[in-house]
Order: sequence, then C-alpha cells, then structure tokens
Amino acid sequence: MFRIFNNISFKINLSWLLFDKLFRASLNILLSIFLARYLGPENFGVLNYLIALIFLLNAISSLGMNPVLINLIVKKNRKFNISLLISAYHLRFLVSILCYVIFIFLIIIFNNKETYLNYSLIAGLIIILKSSEILFSYFEAKLLSKFIVISQLIGIIFLASIVFFVINKGLDNIYIYYGLLIDAIIVFCLINYFYISKNKKILNRFQFKNVRKLILKSFPVLLSSLSIILYMRIDQIMINSLINEYQLGIYSVSVRYVEIFHFIPKIIMISFLPILLNSKKYINDLIKINSIIFKFSIFLTGLIFLSSDFIIPFLFGNEYAQSILTTKILSFSLLFVFFGVVNEHWYISKNAQKYYAIYVFLGAVLNIIFNYILINKIGIQGAAYSTLLTYFFIIFLFDYSNKKTRLLMQIKYKSLFKI
Repeated sequence: MFRIFNNISFKINLSWLLFDKLFRASLNILLSIFLARYLGPENFGVLNYLIALIFLLNAISSLGMNPVLINLIVKKNRKFNISLLISAYHLRFLVSILCYVIFIFLIIIFNNKETYLNYSLIAGLIIILKSSEILFSYFEAKLLSKFIVISQLIGIIFLASIVFFVINKGLDNIYIYYGLLIDAIIVFCLINYFYISKNKKILNRFQFKNVRKLILKSFPVLLSSLSIILYMRIDQIMINSLINEYQLGIYSVSVRYVEIFHFIPKIIMISFLPILLNSKKYINDLIKINSIIFKFSIFLTGLIFLSSDFIIPFLFGNEYAQSILTTKILSFSLLFVFFGVVNEHWYISKNAQKYYAIYVFLGAVLNIIFNYILINKIGIQGAAYSTLLTYFFIIFLFDYSNKKTRLLMQIKYKSLFKI
C-alpha cells in the first residue's frame, strides 16, 4: 500500500520540496520586512501592485499547460514525445512576449507616473523569463524537483543579497527591480541548463496539431489558475486603482504576513497525500486530517489575531500600524486556506476538477464585485472582508450547492466537530 515511501527517488524528491518550502518562506518574510521598512507604504504599494499584475499575466502566459504535461509525462513515461514539451515551451515563450507588451500597455493606460513605466519595463521582463517554468513539468513528473529547488534557491539568494546591498547603501529603488529581474534570469538560465544536460533536444519543428490538443486540455486548468490569481491579487490591484499606493502598501503588509503561513498545509499534504490516496478508509482518514488541520488553523488564527498589535509595528515599523486591523481580519482566511489546500486533491480523485475550476472562477467574479463595493465603502478593510467572503463561497457554499461535490462539504462539516 505504501510502497511509494520505499522509493528512494520519492524520499529525496519530498525532502527537496520540504526544504524549499521552509527556506523560501523564511527568506520571503525577511525580504518583505526589509522592503516594507526601506520603501515605506507608498513605494511598497507600487512594488506589490506591479507584482500582482505580473502574477496575473504570467498565469495567462502559462496557458495552464504544466499540470497536463506532468500527467502526460507520468502516464506515457518513455513513450512521451519530448518534442511536445519543446513545442509547448516555444509557444509559451511567444505568448509571454505578448503578455509583456500587454503589461506595459496596461501600465501606460492606467498609470500616468513615469516611475511606474520605468519599473515596469524592467520587472515586466520577468513574464518572458518565466516561460522556462514549462520545463518544471518535466522535472516534477520525473521526481527531479531538486533541480527546480536549486534554481529557485540560488535565484532568491541573489535577490536577497541585492536587496540587502541596496538597503545598506541607500541606493535608488530601481535597483530592487533589477534584483527581481536577476532572480528570474538565474532561474531561467539554470533550469534550461539542467534540462539540456538531461535532454540534448531543445529545438524541433513546431507540432501544431499536438500543441492544439494540449491547449484544449489545458483550458480548464488555465481558467482555474487565472481565477485563483485573480481572487488572490485583484484586491491589491483594485486598492491601487480605487484608493492609492499608500493604502495598498499598508494592506500589502497584512497580506504578506498572513501568507507566510500558507506553506504549512502544503507541506503537510506533500507528506500525507500518498498515504491518504492509498488508504482503504479514505473518507474517515480525510475527515481526521481535516479535523487536525482545522484545529491547527484555529490556533494560528488566534495567535496572529492576538499578536498583531505588537508584531506588525515591531516587524514592519510604526508607519504600518494601520495594517493591524486588516491583519486581524485576514487572519481568519487561514481557516479557509487550510481547508482548501487539504481537500484540493479530492476533486482530482473524484474526477471533479471541472467543478473546482467553475467554483474558483465564480469566486474570482464575486471577489471583484465584493472588492468594488466594500473598498469604496470602508477602504482596505473592505478588501480584507471581501477575501473572507470569497473564501467562504468557494470552500463551503459552492460545494454544498452542487450534489456532485456535496460529499466533500459533509466531510468538512464532520471534521469541524470531530475530537
């Protein structure tokens, strides 16, 4: 039943993934703290606004192909036509260039400050460089995630070194954006190098028919990925548009701080998912895991809520004191995030991915509506409440409203009261 845990490749791959999650989560919070203090709320808001847009356009440029490619590589193994992967890479590279142009166009249309354009011309290139992430599918399918981890760790270490140097020397903010670009360049170069060292083939004739089939299969994934990015980042984009950069900087501190804890359920599920999927008591075991995770999320929520008055000013500075209230509100989002991560696999195991994609899409639409209404009424606290409302719909109400997914809602409900 648990033969996968006797597989040395699985153990090594799992160890690399766990190390990556822990190390990068720790380094990311340090970077957020130093950047927030150095830039101040307004410039920190600009940074987070541009990053949110880059995330959104990067999701579009991915075309949702990675999960489908992983599935094909795993199923076909040696029979997988590697030319399809290279053709997909070429397509994503071209689409990424188009998305970079769209990114610059959006900045010019919606922001009339010269600094936005200067930063965007540099940071936007990350969208193009991230086209190499299509190769992640090969390494993940082959249980060779260490190459992804090594590439990203070296990149983020260089980024951290540049950021700390800029802060220490008091250099112009533009060098921080150069640091972000260098991080992306390093990952791009290393992941391509590792792939070429494993497979000499990097160029081939474009396989139009096969890529067309791949895109059609990937569309639900693209819709889901894009919707997730929308409801996770659209609040920051809308705060910048409806209020200003300063308030976005205040709000971004809350988001960055709460998101630190998102890696915890991911690490737990990386470790326990193979056991769960092979369990003869799958439903009962899933209820138990949900119960444990729910109790842990309550503990973390309470810890963040009670400590925010002290932690936020201590870590980020007194000028971010306004972030305390939004941090307390967003702390409750962990209850939903933990549930979401733990039960994501259920949709796949029950061949119900399309419902999850629909839920996430509807959630993104609702989030935009909630944000528009509440941000205009009560400011950045409205964005925080919009996040909670959206999560409630996606994690609970949508599952209950559909008889195909109502069983999962029952599992979640039972886990709330299981001791």
